[in-house]
Amino acid sequence: MKKSKRIDKIRSLKALFCALFLISLLFGVSEFILRKFTSFGNTLNNVEYYASIAFTEEERKTAIKAREDFASIGERLVGVPGTVVFHYKKARTDSFNFNSFGFRGEEPQKKEENEYRIAVFGDSRILGILFVEENTIPFVMQKRLQEEFPDKKITVFNIGIEGYDLQRAAPLAELSAEKLELDMAVFYTAIVDINNSFLRGNIDYEPFKPNESVGEVMIENIEGNKKRPFLQRSAVIKVISETFYNDSVQKSGSFEKDADFVPLIPEFVARADELLAKFKARAKKVSDNLGVKGIKSVFFIPPFLQLKEPLSAAEYKVLYRNEMAAQGLNSFVVYFEKGISESKDPVMFKQSYLFSGYSETMFYDGIHYIPKSAKLVGNNMAERVIPLMKEYFKK
Repeated sequence: MKKSKRIDKIRSLKALFCALFLISLLFGVSEFILRKFTSFGNTLNNVEYYASIAFTEEERKTAIKAREDFASIGERLVGVPGTVVFHYKKARTDSFNFNSFGFRGEEPQKKEENEYRIAVFGDSRILGILFVEENTIPFVMQKRLQEEFPDKKITVFNIGIEGYDLQRAAPLAELSAEKLELDMAVFYTAIVDINNSFLRGNIDYEPFKPNESVGEVMIENIEGNKKRPFLQRSAVIKVISETFYNDSVQKSGSFEKDADFVPLIPEFVARADELLAKFKARAKKVSDNLGVKGIKSVFFIPPFLQLKEPLSAAEYKVLYRNEMAAQGLNSFVVYFEKGISESKDPVMFKQSYLFSGYSETMFYDGIHYIPKSAKLVGNNMAERVIPLMKEYFKK
C-alpha cells in the first residue's frame, strides 16, 4: 500500500512537471511567434504598441527605427546650470540629428537678409519622436509658409523636447531667441503642464536638480526596457494585458465618453484653477519679454482626445483606460480647455476640436499623433500665423 502511494506521488509529480514543461514550451513558442511574425515583436512599451495599431506598415517600420536610433544615443538630455531648462546633447543617428543648440535639425547658420525665422517650442509631439523629419509639425508648417511667401526664405526650427512644458519652454526661448535671430516664437504646450498639475499637484514640478545631467529618468528608454525583467517586456504578457483592456472596454456598455467622466472634487478644481492662472501668467510674461526684443510670441492649445468626436476604437480604449488609471484626469483636461480662451495679448490659438469629424485614430496613444494628424496640426498652425506674418511684412 505504501509503495502504491509513493508511486502515485511520483506519477503526480511527473504529471506536474510535464504540465509545467508544456506550459513553458507553449509560452516560449508563443513568445517566438509574436516577436518574429507580428507587430508585437518590437513592442517594448505602449508607444510602440499603439503605433503598431494606428500607423501604416511603412510608418510603423519608420517609427521602430526612429525609436531604436533615439535610444542608441544613450544619456541624451543635459540640464542648463541654474535653470529648469534641459535640452538634447549634440548627436547624430540615421533618424535624428541634434545640433549644438540641443534641438533637432542641422546647425543654424547666420540669418540671411530675406529670411524669416520661427522656432516652435514644445514637447515630443513637436519633436516627432516616431517620425522622419518631413512628417514633423515644424517641417509641415515651414513647407506651407514657404508656399505662402515664395519671395522669402522661411525657416522653422524644431525645438521639441520630450517632457517639455511651458515652464521650461519659456526660459529656453528667452535663452535662445536672440542667438537664433528669431522673428517669432511659437509655443505648443499644455499636456505636460496638465499632467504635472493633475498627477503631482504642481505645475512647477522639477524633474532634476540644478547642474545635473538628465538621462533615462526623463523619458521612455528602449535600452532601459530591454534591461527589465523578462515578464515585464514579454510580448505574451503584453498581448494578455491589452486583450484584457479591450474586453473591459467592450463590456463597459455604460461608459459614454464625457458623460461618464469622473467629476472633479474641490481639491482638483482648485488645482486646475491654479494651473490656469500660472499658465496664463507665464504665457503673458514670456510674450512681453520677447516682445521687447522684437520677437512675436504665439501660443497654441493643442487638440485633446477628450474633445474628439467621433472616437476610433483605439481612442475609445485609451480614454477608458484614463478613467481606470487616473480617475478625474479626463474631466481635468476638459476643465483646463474650457478655462483657456483665444486672445490677442498674448496671441493664443486653440486647436481643441481640430480632429473632430475624423473617425480614424488621430491620437495613437491618447496624446501623440499619427503622421496624418501631425500634418493637420502643422498646416493649421501655419494658417493661423500667416496673417501675423503678413502684418509684419507690411511694415
